Amino acid sequence: MKLFKNLFLIPLLLVVINSTAQNGGLKNYTLKDGLPSLKITNITQDKTGYLWFSSNKGISRFDGNEFVNFSTKNGLISNNVFVSSNKKNQLLVGTNKGISIKKQNSFTNFDGKQINCILNTNNHPFLGTSKGIYRVREDFLSPLRTNFQIDLNTINDLKFDGKFYWIATNKGLWKLDELMNPKTLKRIALGNFTSILLSKKKHLTTTYNNGLKVIENNTVTDILINAKKVTSIKLINNQFWITSKEDGIEILDTNFNFIKSINKYNTLKTNQINAVFQDLQKNIWIATNNKGLYKIRGNNNATLKPIITFQNIDVVYKSLDSININNYPKTLQLKPNKNHLSFSFKAININKPKEVEYRYKLNNEFSPWTKNNSVNFANLNSGNYTFTAQSKIGKMKSDPIHFQFFIDKPIYEKEWFRWSIIGGLLVLLGGVTYSYIKKVKAKNKAKIEKLQLENHLLSLEQKALQLQMNPHFIFNVLNGIKALGNSRNSIELNSTISKFATLLRGILHNSRQEEISLTEEITTLKNYLELEQQMNSNPFEYQVNTDLNIDPDEILIPPMLIQPFIENSIKHGIKSIKDGKIVINFSIKNDFLQCSITDNGIGLNQSKLNKKASDHNSIAVEVTKERIKSLSNKNLFTINEIIENKTVIGTKVFFRIPLKTDF
Repeated sequence: MKLFKNLFLIPLLLVVINSTAQNGGLKNYTLKDGLPSLKITNITQDKTGYLWFSSNKGISRFDGNEFVNFSTKNGLISNNVFVSSNKKNQLLVGTNKGISIKKQNSFTNFDGKQINCILNTNNHPFLGTSKGIYRVREDFLSPLRTNFQIDLNTINDLKFDGKFYWIATNKGLWKLDELMNPKTLKRIALGNFTSILLSKKKHLTTTYNNGLKVIENNTVTDILINAKKVTSIKLINNQFWITSKEDGIEILDTNFNFIKSINKYNTLKTNQINAVFQDLQKNIWIATNNKGLYKIRGNNNATLKPIITFQNIDVVYKSLDSININNYPKTLQLKPNKNHLSFSFKAININKPKEVEYRYKLNNEFSPWTKNNSVNFANLNSGNYTFTAQSKIGKMKSDPIHFQFFIDKPIYEKEWFRWSIIGGLLVLLGGVTYSYIKKVKAKNKAKIEKLQLENHLLSLEQKALQLQMNPHFIFNVLNGIKALGNSRNSIELNSTISKFATLLRGILHNSRQEEISLTEEITTLKNYLELEQQMNSNPFEYQVNTDLNIDPDEILIPPMLIQPFIENSIKHGIKSIKDGKIVINFSIKNDFLQCSITDNGIGLNQSKLNKKASDHNSIAVEVTKERIKSLSNKNLFTINEIIENKTVIGTKVFFRIPLKTDF
């Protein structure tokens, strides 16, 4: 009787299938149509209309006309894809090695476990894996610690009804208010649950071998079905479509009454079904495990309003991948040489892909309608542009899409550049004028400087007479200056006058002070030594060394304390020899400032024989020795010959005075 009843149903099923075929027909897509594999694991559709098919050889995009396949060669983390999902402008691809996220033309990969399902939320996507739930963060996958019975098991499906999360695992069905630290955590039933279908009043879930379970008002009802090894359940055309790995597809009405089966005995070439999906045009797609993809044409003959999007924008033959071209809120700024742009755009119609037409415009009027979905613009002038594209199918037009860009002017067309040229010419003219005036002034200045030099020499002679310096040295310098003036060596002349004037000013200034800084004394000594070097017929070197733990600016000494000894070393020590050298050392020891003047001259005894009794420098040295003695109330002055191998090689003057500072 049961067999007779089933035989009676077969003609009825054939009528139903034939009716379906008459309303659109059944098409089988295989390798020859462009699929990379006959094993299709999952189906989804993005908001622009593209269908995406997961397989064990990557993922395929379908526009109704052709398949475009993506694999590890294109950046996927693995070709073994189990699930895909769309979030905003991204495609999430779950594989056996983690997840790949496609944004525009590239993939971002996150290593992890096998991904079985994806739940998109407002924040981070959640992934059901072969071992617990993971969350996609910025640059890694983070495991969620929910409950050890969930964390350690395979997650087959994961849904959120607005209040509770529903989790189908290989060991049971769970209900939670939060995925992390839930306050409500309830196991609804034990068993291997494969998929979840949510509705307003009741939730349905499939088990692998134990039929359906309906949850309504906290009551669980078992529904027996014929199919075994169930993989998923979908609500299509107000009917429940249940897929299985062995029994094809079983269809029930909303009261769970059997309507029909779709399998290898009546429609398909296989009973191994992984998923079923209804697209925006009401077509039903069946993903099989070994026979590719089936499409049952929908009964809805109405044409949907097309959605057009930019596929690509090239700037000088280079794809614009750095921005989201379909949601770019700003005006793209381009340099003057980036004035060659190409636009490609597309609207998807799965049933009538070749009937889509397009038109476009760049600022002005629309072009005529055409099948072509790309356009090039070369050698655009500078300025603001808005590119607009629109599509239509029959009389149904899409909303137009826009992309704004600005091409900058070449530098020679910019106002600031023109004003810069004018300014530069004015500066050049001013420079020429200034140079001419400067040349005229230079001639007049030379005449004035000659008169000033003569007056300055007279002034220096008068000042020098007022100083307590060796007159012989002063007149030597003045005579040297006059000689340089006659030789017309203006550079050396000016340098000598400057040094002599600086020395005179320094001595004048210091002579009016009771104490000066050691720095000032050293500066005066250097000026004096440099003039002596210039005036002496035999060249000599000098060196000033300071070994101090106090800043020389803060050490105070009486002025003109050291110069007489240096003058004595030059005049009576090294004047008559070649390669003479004077070394002056300053140091501090036991609250005393120590000074030594060492020369490599003829020695003390020989110099005494050469001295005259009325020698000016001898008097200055004796006066200075008395000053040193009076500063410390004792004799801290020594002068000795330097003897090496019983030969006199120089003279050393050494004295100490109490250390005095200005702090």
